[in-house]
Amino acid sequence: GTAVSNSIILRSSLILGPPTPFQNGCRKGAFPSFLQFIESRLLSSTPANYFINEFRSVVHVEDVIRSIRHFVCQALLDSGDDVDVDGDGDSAPVKKKTSVFNLGGSTRASRYDVALEVAHRLKCDASSANGVDRPPTVPGGVRSPPDISMNVDKLTEELGVVKMDGLKEIVLTTFK
Repeated sequence: GTAVSNSIILRSSLILGPPTPFQNGCRKGAFPSFLQFIESRLLSSTPANYFINEFRSVVHVEDVIRSIRHFVCQALLDSGDDVDVDGDGDSAPVKKKTSVFNLGGSTRASRYDVALEVAHRLKCDASSANGVDRPPTVPGGVRSPPDISMNVDKLTEELGVVKMDGLKEIVLTTFK
């Protein structure tokens, strides 16, 4: 017979958190992550444009790691399961279906919302953060829908948590 696929798909959104340990960061030039890019612009009062008409379910990198760890550990525990599926005394591997989980946080936010939250946390002037509409096409950019905020109830139930971190918690823990 044909084996049933056993996989987990995690659909992520805008992942935020402390600086990445990798030299090239998240490819924002000299900045290790989007939050540090915003911090740099705000602290130097360098004008920067942030989209106001594009929404994401911002997710903390620690929640991403926790989710991946959960599913990897679950797969390792389940990898040797053989059961008697039809009661005839012969055991066979458990067939599991592919599942899709939205991996987002508890906050729907625009990039401009993120910039304002960073400014609030750092207690600095936010006037250099300019809210702008994202043009229909961005040169060299990847086409994406304007609103990919997501319902994460299925994931929080699977992980046994009340909620994923929201924008305020992400910024607070990043800029302690």
